[in-house]
Amino acid sequence: PVMMDLTAYPLDVLYGNLPKIEAKRMTVVIDACFSGGTNTGKWLVPNASPALLKIKNPITTQNNLTIFTSAENNQVSSWYPEKHHSMFTYFFLKAVTGDADFDKNKQITFQEIYDFVANRAEGVPYYAKRLHGGRTQTPTMHAANKDAVFVNY
Repeated sequence: PVMMDLTAYPLDVLYGNLPKIEAKRMTVVIDACFSGGTNTGKWLVPNASPALLKIKNPITTQNNLTIFTSAENNQVSSWYPEKHHSMFTYFFLKAVTGDADFDKNKQITFQEIYDFVANRAEGVPYYAKRLHGGRTQTPTMHAANKDAVFVNY
């Protein structure tokens, strides 16, 4: 954390640069948290109160952009040690490889991905609570077209 200016990439720069990319469609998947906390319950900056950063909402007027984040801005992104992944990455990968195809039409939409990873009974929120002592983790999605197809298989 003491070298953030050398090791981090500001979200406002990322979001500001996305409209400059000439792409039919863009998807940004961010598996990180902005709370200042770590998965172990310690804070990035020892002997300091949590940052609880207020990140500006990434909603944009771009109709070709979808953004997924692993947690809300005041939450910690959890790990899933048994699966050797972060919690969000594990469920996101399951979603895009077919588990989120709820209607079995061989297409997975952004909404289906979100519904899978954010499922309170079987997704990230459930497992974050179960494996990490009641921890709250709620993935987010900002999309102009939630019904657009992310992948055909």
